Amino acid sequence: MKSKALFPLAPFALVVFIVIVFSCDPQVPPPQQVISYQDANVLEENFKTTRAAIINDSLGYEDTREFWFSLDSLKKYIEYVEYEARQQGIEQLGLRVYFASYPQNSNYPDPGFATVLFVPTKQVEPSPIRQGFFPMVPINENIQTIDAFNFGHGGKPPTDL
Repeated sequence: MKSKALFPLAPFALVVFIVIVFSCDPQVPPPQQVISYQDANVLEENFKTTRAAIINDSLGYEDTREFWFSLDSLKKYIEYVEYEARQQGIEQLGLRVYFASYPQNSNYPDPGFATVLFVPTKQVEPSPIRQGFFPMVPINENIQTIDAFNFGHGGKPPTDL
């Protein structure tokens, strides 16, 4: 008798179970290149002690050493690069980050300060002449037909990690 009373609840329980399962965000594993916040801090401190002081002394002012880009703008840039590369038949994409600086007498947002540029890259096949017993590191060339990405926000003064 009890099993007949529970039978109408089975479809409801199934629906609740399905809603719960499909409403959960799938877990995204971190890429292999992630490092802990503590390790990142060690690297930043090393940069400050081995490079930042030399740069600042040479310039005569404290230069920017950290840059902020919104995740949304980075995602849009990656989407743009993927679209443009698809249109050009380019695969095996990457991004190269360049240190750069704005010219002193310019209309750029922060004349004289450091900046970073993201430039799209494509992997190219290594020359057969360079191949041998040891595996070759992939060669990545800049894609000069797709615009670079710039204009993040530089910390003035820099924000420590």
